[in-house]
Amino acid sequence: MKSSLTRRAQLSAPGAVRQARILGARISEFVDSVEPVETGLLGSILVFLGSLQPNSPFTSKVPGSWFLGVSSVPHPGSVLVEVLAKAAVYLGLILSGVAWVRLVRLARAGSLPRAWWVIFALWVVPLMIAGPLFSRDVYSYAAQGQMVTQGISPYHGGPNLLGTSPFLATVDPLWGNAPAPYGPLFLAVDAGLVTIAGHSPLISVVLLRLLALASVAVSGVAVSRIARRLGANEALALALTALNPVFLYTLASAGHNDAFMVALMLLGIDQFLAGRRFVGIVIVALGAAVKIPAIIAVGFLGYHWSSERTSIGERIRTTIVALVIAAALLWALGVVTGLGMGWLPALSTPGSVYSFEDPIVAVGYGVGWLAHAVGLGIGPSGVISVLRDLGDAVLLAVAAIVLLGSRRETLLRGLGIVLLATVALGPVIWPWYLTWAIVVLAIGAGELTSGFLVLVTVSALPIDLLGLPTVLAWVGYIGLGVVVRRHWGHVMGFWSETLDGAKARVEELVGRTPLARLLPWS
Repeated sequence: MKSSLTRRAQLSAPGAVRQARILGARISEFVDSVEPVETGLLGSILVFLGSLQPNSPFTSKVPGSWFLGVSSVPHPGSVLVEVLAKAAVYLGLILSGVAWVRLVRLARAGSLPRAWWVIFALWVVPLMIAGPLFSRDVYSYAAQGQMVTQGISPYHGGPNLLGTSPFLATVDPLWGNAPAPYGPLFLAVDAGLVTIAGHSPLISVVLLRLLALASVAVSGVAVSRIARRLGANEALALALTALNPVFLYTLASAGHNDAFMVALMLLGIDQFLAGRRFVGIVIVALGAAVKIPAIIAVGFLGYHWSSERTSIGERIRTTIVALVIAAALLWALGVVTGLGMGWLPALSTPGSVYSFEDPIVAVGYGVGWLAHAVGLGIGPSGVISVLRDLGDAVLLAVAAIVLLGSRRETLLRGLGIVLLATVALGPVIWPWYLTWAIVVLAIGAGELTSGFLVLVTVSALPIDLLGLPTVLAWVGYIGLGVVVRRHWGHVMGFWSETLDGAKARVEELVGRTPLARLLPWS
């Protein structure tokens, strides 16, 4: 009866809409028909096999960069083999995405197998046997670790300062002269791993990838603990994080240090929610000593350090205390490691790259090109610079409103929103940056949030099909708009509640002072 009504509704809809609904229904039926574990494993194996092709663009083929699929001399290649290998990688990514979406649906219904780590292992092992996929950043990490061991500060310049070191051979030339935007904790661990590796570039990369893999696994454990502590859907939180293709491909396999930051941030949040407030804040601050975005979590935890009935004055005090603790820890780590605080000026390093997956860059380039064409004397770079400054201002406003309007029970949602805004309004968007927000938004995710995170993940998959790497991202943006429009009431309800909470806090702060007259809503 239900299917009959659905079919009649489809037939009565306008042509394009009806076709879209039919296509959507067929895709949904296909996703529901797959066996997620086996399909995900097949996807990982296909990506692994495709990456072995000697001229594969998906992993480094510089001699000495990995054990498998790398020739010691230039390889002439074969057009047919290269096409088939690329097809295998693309098909593998698609199968991984389909398997994961199916797993998320099962988890939403509470049907995820309890031994999630078995699925994690089956999906990630082929990706770890392959060379670092879709990014060469881990080779830069290895070179930066070598710099520290030689007494060269990565904050004063890029890996090219190593001179003729074998570590330079695999470093992406884009980052050859770029100072490291990473905290002293990461660089100290990085240098330690390089030392353990006997200063071997290849073994250093292996150890850095194992650090990322372990961090993703720890994140899964922490997410599980937090979800259980809050009475949220533990299976769904795990499916959206540790089993997420973006985590498996761009964190674990690629070896990005974002995995280390995220793991520490989650461990700290877990300790904080368990009542160990100071310990939790210190652990999250250690995450900020890997990459700075974790400092946002320090601010949120500080704001909610005391009880829900705490005055706004006390909240501001505890927030400042938390940030001072974090700043003191960062300074102390800089002193102990001998690296200092030179990484703070280097935080602009990622912004030296223009990515058209970033809306600010895409819009800025289009507007700048038109402005230059009509003789306004400003080009794309100038417009992008202005838009980035505006983005920073908007981010500060959003962060202030969400923080002030947050409650203890909405702490993670508020933190996730601000982290997501940090990525969206930042100088550049890389797929692995999205994991900062996904890990906290996944805990307690409802239909709206889980659907949103699925679209974010699918649009972030590294499928550079037909040489158009931004197409999937922009399809994802459109899809996100559709999801938000469909759940507009919930979105506006949350925003209205947050805004009212922020207004109440501001009114409480200014009280009967003359500043109260300046409030725009008074």
